[in-house]
Amino acid sequence: MRRVLAAIRWYLRELTGEAEYDHYVERHRRLHPEEPVLSRRDFERQRCDRRDHSPDPRCC
Repeated sequence: MRRVLAAIRWYLRELTGEAEYDHYVERHRRLHPEEPVLSRRDFERQRCDRRDHSPDPRCC
């Protein structure tokens, strides 16, 4: 049962974009270990700005 709930949680985090910050932190620490990582707030702000300036053509 726990594995099923963990899988559902993982799926929902990926689907909603909540896991994007975790992916960013992991990638940034691996590729740029000497540079500081953005806070979640700054990351989300940049993500929204990027989305506003170049909207994705998908409908959903």
